[in-house]
Amino acid sequence: MKYITKVAIFFLYSLEILILLLCTYLTIALIGSSLPINTDYNPEKGEIEIFIISNGIHTDICLPVETTQINWTDFIDTKTFRGINQKPQFISIGWGDKGFFLDTPAWSDLKASTAINAAFLPSSTAMHVTYFLRKPIERKSIKRCKITRKKYTELIGFIKDSFVINPDMGPQLIPNVGYTSVDNFYEAKGSYYLFRTCNTWTNDALATAGVRTSVLALFENGILRHL
Repeated sequence: MKYITKVAIFFLYSLEILILLLCTYLTIALIGSSLPINTDYNPEKGEIEIFIISNGIHTDICLPVETTQINWTDFIDTKTFRGINQKPQFISIGWGDKGFFLDTPAWSDLKASTAINAAFLPSSTAMHVTYFLRKPIERKSIKRCKITRKKYTELIGFIKDSFVINPDMGPQLIPNVGYTSVDNFYEAKGSYYLFRTCNTWTNDALATAGVRTSVLALFENGILRHL
């Protein structure tokens, strides 16, 4: 009986600690997402049109394929994409947990072990790249921004620096793991953990681009609420 009592007390204490940690994490997320940066952002001064795409949890940044600063097909060759047989107009790029990306093509494929590993253990990361034949249409899950050419150059540098680069100066492809014929995965720099999520990467990208966003965006609403 005493053993059962001790186990019950230990379980209750552990549950209280877990709830406290969860509440602390959510409080940090709420405060961080509420505080804006780049409050002087003015889209009217922008010259380059970019988009933020959300699937409800994960966010990507979507860019024109070709501008005076860069042609993304020179950096990420379309020949490695099975379904690209004409010139794409936009490219969507996101950073995230490698295991989550590769093992969860649909939410129905999500495993508890994958979610726990992504949330609590620093893990390896990947870049998800999708080419679009047409410009995205702005709606609730797709937000449009305009940035200056100078800021776009800085954004290009930020994104490129997130990729692991091969000796031939090309991104390191993870073969045969794309969800569709127009997307691929590449090795990425950095580790994924509770305070470094796919959305903090997108948020940092927007901060680099001078777009109004939050101090800390652990979830997608920390980005979309400011756009």
